[in-house]
Amino acid sequence: MFAADSSSERATSIEDYQNTCREFIIDISSDYKDWVDRYQLGEQETVRRKTTINEIVKTTNDWINRFGSTIKKIDIIMNDGVNKMAENTAGYPFKFDVFVNHASRYTTHQVGDVRLNLKAVPRPGRLARVGNYHKDQLLLINSSSPVNFTLSKESMSGADLLDDYIIIDAKNCQRHDVISLTVVVEEVEKDYVTESRGYSTLILLT
Repeated sequence: MFAADSSSERATSIEDYQNTCREFIIDISSDYKDWVDRYQLGEQETVRRKTTINEIVKTTNDWINRFGSTIKKIDIIMNDGVNKMAENTAGYPFKFDVFVNHASRYTTHQVGDVRLNLKAVPRPGRLARVGNYHKDQLLLINSSSPVNFTLSKESMSGADLLDDYIIIDAKNCQRHDVISLTVVVEEVEKDYVTESRGYSTLILLT
C-alpha cells in the first residue's frame, strides 16, 4: 500500500501515478515547443528554448521517479515542471534568476529556513520589482508539508537592481519533503508594467 494523499484515488499505485505524470510531462512539452515555433524567434533562440524545455522534461521526470513518494509530492513536482516549461517558452526579456545554495531551478536544502536569493536586472530606464502571482496572491508556493514565507516590502517597490531574499520557514517539514515556489518579477517604466515573468524553483529538503 502506498502513502495516502487526498488525491490518491486517481491511481492504483505510486508507480502507476508516476508513469502517468511522466507521460503527461512528455506530452505537454510538445505543446510548448509548438508555441516556441509560433513565436518565430530565429533558429538559434528557437533551438535554445526547445533544448531548455527538453532538459526540464528530463529533470522533472527524474525527480518524479526519485522523490515522488506520495501523490502530493508527484503533483508538486509535475506542476513545477509545467510552470518551468511555460516560463522558458515565454523567455526572459530581462535578466532574472533565483538561487538556493548557489543552484537554480532544481535545488536541495536542509530542513529549516530556506533562503532564496532573487536577482533581477531590468533594461535601461526601467525598474524591477516583485509583483503578485495572482491579484491577491504574492507567491505561488506548494509544499508537501506546511510552510510560511517572508519577503521584504522593499522588493515590491522597484529598483535599478533587485537583489533580495525570500525566506521560507520550513522548520516543520521533514527530510525528503518538496517545495515549489514561483515568484513574479515585473519590469516597470514610469509606474507602467512593461514586462512580467515568473521563475519557479523546486527544493528538495535534506
